Amino acid sequence: MRGGEAGWGSVVAALGVAIGLGGCDGRFPSGWAYVSGVSSTAATVAWTGADGERASCRGPGGATLGGPATPRGRGLQVVRLDGLAPSTRYLCRLGPAAGTVRFRTAPSGDAPFTFAAVGDTGDGSGEAAALARRILAGRPAFLIHLGDMAYPSSRAPTLGARFFRPYRRVLARIPLFPTPGNHDLGRRSAYRDLFAPIAGGEPPGGPHYAFEWGAAHLVSVSSPELSDADGADPEWLADDLARAATRPWRIVFLHEPPFTAGAKRTVRGLRKHLEPVVEAGHVDLLLAGHSHLYERAEPACTVVPGASVLEVLSGGGGANLDPPAAHANFARVLAVTHYLRVHVTPEAIDVRAVDLSGHVLDHVRRRRGDLLACRAADWPAPRDR
Repeated sequence: MRGGEAGWGSVVAALGVAIGLGGCDGRFPSGWAYVSGVSSTAATVAWTGADGERASCRGPGGATLGGPATPRGRGLQVVRLDGLAPSTRYLCRLGPAAGTVRFRTAPSGDAPFTFAAVGDTGDGSGEAAALARRILAGRPAFLIHLGDMAYPSSRAPTLGARFFRPYRRVLARIPLFPTPGNHDLGRRSAYRDLFAPIAGGEPPGGPHYAFEWGAAHLVSVSSPELSDADGADPEWLADDLARAATRPWRIVFLHEPPFTAGAKRTVRGLRKHLEPVVEAGHVDLLLAGHSHLYERAEPACTVVPGASVLEVLSGGGGANLDPPAAHANFARVLAVTHYLRVHVTPEAIDVRAVDLSGHVLDHVRRRRGDLLACRAADWPAPRDR
């Protein structure tokens, strides 16, 4: 993540002073809010505000639920909602600064659904803000953020200016399932403190977590967990995918891609530790960001014969784009601001790359049971950092 990031530090510092976004290590400013951990019967509502605030939520027929928030430090308030109904809309009134959030629970069965995925949105550009509006207009069931919410790092001031401000309306209506980028996990980053409720207390190498929605089992992986430097213990992921073996679809998402034709460096050892697990675990779709462009790779089978892992890279969430590089193992490479719109049914997954105007740039369909030709060799060498 280089290029236009060089001068962002002083700009963001000035923004933080000008609009009162709070310091790096003190309390977060009031008014940030998101919903996550959504299942067919539960959800987690989180916001920043004063200790003692509460969530008052309404469901069908005016039924009320919620209660006092649990303070999680630095002004983060969390309420876990249980006993919800599947495929049902809820509205929650939070603290005075956070306002209201709305969300819809997951279906109880394998009903079709559509989700959005976007990465590397943190450049503070007009294009990044416009893309957030485009995502909202599509009304997805939930949003997967593929990391790097704010440049040059996800400290409180930059997160406020470059994520919570442009995505405020999105977060007020669409559940968020993020995975951390390398800029989100730097020193004094606010990411772990803000989004810890999603992972439910996973170890510092994480956070990782998994959830079910419709016919899909989805897993968030933190890229450093699979680096040589951090011990690279992917056993938890192998176990998780084994437990999901009977699900129609298995989707893994993380920030740094195992394969890319781009020039960005990734954590050392990521490919050698991740690829055997996702291939053996019969992962159908792998989503990543990191490179600031769109890439759709040919299905990979580098370790397990007969595997067919489809990787789609979506790191074009802002205006700071990387130059595209053609490669035979990548069916489509585009340097364009975009997000992914993914439609899932028990029979098929459709992945569309959508630009700022709503135009579909690329579309790939994967049908359940189809035997796709895969690439075992001739992938670009890893660029370890």
